[in-house]
Amino acid sequence: METNSYEVDMRNHIIKVIHDNLNQTHPKNCLKRFSLTKREKGDLDRMQKDMIGFDRARSLSLHVASRTPTRGRRRPPDPSNEHLLRLVHRGELDESLRFVESMVVQGEVPNIIPCTSLIRGFCRHGRTGNAARVLSILESSGAAPDVITYNVMIAGLCKSGEPDAALDVLRRMSVAPDVVTYNTVLQCLCDRARLKQGLELLDEMLQTGCAPDLFTYTILIEAACKESGVQQAMKLLDEMRTKGCTPDVVTYNVLINGMCKEGRLKEAIEFLDHMPSYGCNPNVISHNIILRSMCSTGRWVDAEKLFAEMIQKGCSPSVVSFNILINFLCRRGQMGRAITLLDKMHEHGCTPNSLSYNPVIHGFCKEKKMDRAVECLDKMVSRGCYPDIVTYNTLLTALCKDGKVDVAVEMLQQLEDKGCSPVLISYNTVIDGLSKVGNTEKAVEFLKEMLHKGLRPDVITFASLVAGLTREGKVTEAISIFEELQKIGIVPNAIIYNSIILGLCKLQQTVRAIDFFATMISDGRMPTESTYTILIEGLTNEGLTEEATQLHFELCSRGVVKKKVVNHSSGFLAPFGMT
Repeated sequence: METNSYEVDMRNHIIKVIHDNLNQTHPKNCLKRFSLTKREKGDLDRMQKDMIGFDRARSLSLHVASRTPTRGRRRPPDPSNEHLLRLVHRGELDESLRFVESMVVQGEVPNIIPCTSLIRGFCRHGRTGNAARVLSILESSGAAPDVITYNVMIAGLCKSGEPDAALDVLRRMSVAPDVVTYNTVLQCLCDRARLKQGLELLDEMLQTGCAPDLFTYTILIEAACKESGVQQAMKLLDEMRTKGCTPDVVTYNVLINGMCKEGRLKEAIEFLDHMPSYGCNPNVISHNIILRSMCSTGRWVDAEKLFAEMIQKGCSPSVVSFNILINFLCRRGQMGRAITLLDKMHEHGCTPNSLSYNPVIHGFCKEKKMDRAVECLDKMVSRGCYPDIVTYNTLLTALCKDGKVDVAVEMLQQLEDKGCSPVLISYNTVIDGLSKVGNTEKAVEFLKEMLHKGLRPDVITFASLVAGLTREGKVTEAISIFEELQKIGIVPNAIIYNSIILGLCKLQQTVRAIDFFATMISDGRMPTESTYTILIEGLTNEGLTEEATQLHFELCSRGVVKKKVVNHSSGFLAPFGMT
């Protein structure tokens, strides 16, 4: 799935804030961890957490620097804490905790630097209980944990999804929380749709004299757009400006995105146009958000106009910009225009990716133009863009629908050689195709291959196989498959029951079919109209016309089946191959 436009921009926002606030202490090391690469497109949550992560790293570097002896002075040796530091560096978390506990018993005071590292180590492994134990020891031993130690603990709790525990630690801090502390907890609360508590925490932050920063307000504005709507988000924007905190392009993009999601596209466009007057020029992400909204509401003319305007203003479109437009054109069946746009991407310095080609391939497959789809695939590979599993699944589906199941089988078997492992839908597509053309033997082989690879089949896999086997008259094998699926914990649906009941009726084994119907009821599966219709026609097919008529009348009187569904003279089973 393609990353939303403004989410990608959040990474750039993070780097900007890093550059603006970076302290001179260890700058290169910090930037190396959080630098932006061309391929990095993590989601918004990860990007925002990276921002907090950098703040923690920056603060920790200051923290360590502040404890480094000045030139000409040396600390007295502390064998216990030096040993603790070695244990922590070796990753021996449990042994480190035991050693800290033994130090306290012997009346020694643990150093907060290795203990902070130990807390971080436990948190990274999701062992927040152990991390909290270390913090508790520090608090009770007189070691006086500082804001860095608390921030590490709070960040660990937030990452583990424990916002209430994080708030508890915040409340009991023996030192003043800083903006990193609050931002970490705010992000955790807002991620869990707890905006009200987030706003209360903002008030507390202001009361304690801790100034919110750009990131603080962006978190809250984002949450307000999701929970309360753009109106409250705009109030936060006004408050942000009043407090002397200048919004940046990411803050504005969050608001534009919120407006578009609320269907307020006209306001979003006006907001985009006014951004320069706010001292902030819109970027490609700003335009992409609106382009996507225009296309999703069918406003192609407006989207085309905006695309041209952004180029005229010197805002170069990105791959995402082109992909939005290509996807729209392909959905509308305008394949020629989509191809033209795809070929023009290089003129704007954009290299098409799989998300550029996939809609085109899907569009040609939908129009049953397999030659054009394969031609597009070849072009894709020749340009150095390798297909992904979505590309192949699209082709597999189209080939099977077009009756070219042998070609689909060959493609499936070659996927791993192409560096693309088949997934459940890949196998399901081919198994269904094989079952429909009467090659259930090969379909069963693919089922075994799935199981061998540890890929769990689902009810669709078995429904295709059972239907195929019953069509071939292999009802015994179908029932065996039915029993197998129950053994591995898959609950059969009405389609599977109906297939077996139909297969038994085709073999004029209506009594067994009725027994299987009884099993269906006892298993808690609800029969469908087709279930009853198959049984009625099965009785008729065996010459039990009176019983069939009586059952039909009773079911009609109860409103279970329609009166005209069954036609005893022509035989309803004809479509099922039973006449």
